[in-house]
Amino acid sequence: MISYRFDLADTSLTESLRRIALAEIAPVRHRLSESGALDPGTVHDIRKRMKRLRALLRLLRSGLPRIWPAENMVLREAARGLSEARDGATRLASFDRIAHTEASPALGALRAQFVAEAALQAGPPDDLGGVLEGLALRIEGWQVRGADRHVLEDGLARTRARTRAAMRAARDHVGAGARAEALHDWRKRAKDFWYQARLFQPAWPEAMKPIVAEAGRLGELLGDHHDLAVLTAHVAALPESDIHPEARVTIAERSSEAMLALEAEAFPLGARLFAGDPEEMASLWVKWWRLWRAQVA
Repeated sequence: MISYRFDLADTSLTESLRRIALAEIAPVRHRLSESGALDPGTVHDIRKRMKRLRALLRLLRSGLPRIWPAENMVLREAARGLSEARDGATRLASFDRIAHTEASPALGALRAQFVAEAALQAGPPDDLGGVLEGLALRIEGWQVRGADRHVLEDGLARTRARTRAAMRAARDHVGAGARAEALHDWRKRAKDFWYQARLFQPAWPEAMKPIVAEAGRLGELLGDHHDLAVLTAHVAALPESDIHPEARVTIAERSSEAMLALEAEAFPLGARLFAGDPEEMASLWVKWWRLWRAQVA
């Protein structure tokens, strides 16, 4: 997303905030103005836009004391209302990731069930269009308070610190269920880090591009992990009349193997990405940003 980044044409953080926020929700408002169900790709895109906007607000939250809590809640509920529309397609993709080469009748029957579920396209929540219309009006009045440097340093340091803490919590959990949930929490914080790094990429593309790329890869690893955990829980909860025991056991074993492989890649990558004192790293990024902004001073 070219629009999801800081731009030298913006005269202030407030202008950046409003421009980026409106650019994120404009395609969603256009799509919701059309009739018909939402395909899984559209649902995924809408949810990503809501998450990007929340990451932007988290970055600037110390300068948005009156805006952050309420608008974050609006965006969180908007994304949550679309989760069921994505679940079927995600289950099918996760199944194919670990068992698509299996030809057993038991797994074939389970896959046919997932295909049918994925084919059910859902419409958006009835009130989503109105929610975003109201949000667009409020964005025009959003105002960042405080010195740019302090707002950005606070937001970046907070994100890095929370991401590091979530990574350590995920590493220390040993129970399968609790570990999967902890990894999901880490994923959410890592996504914030990724989106915020993308905002800063124009300040020094050569330095930030690899950070953005590796943060994106970490998000994909943790996302795949979460999807497999959800698939495993869904299959485990199916009644005996809906699934053959062979399929249940195979999915559990294959998911566990795949999740361990993802963890083995994610933790070393996370350790590299989040090394460094959060406040010192935040100060460094903001120094790069201020030097870049000085071009238009």
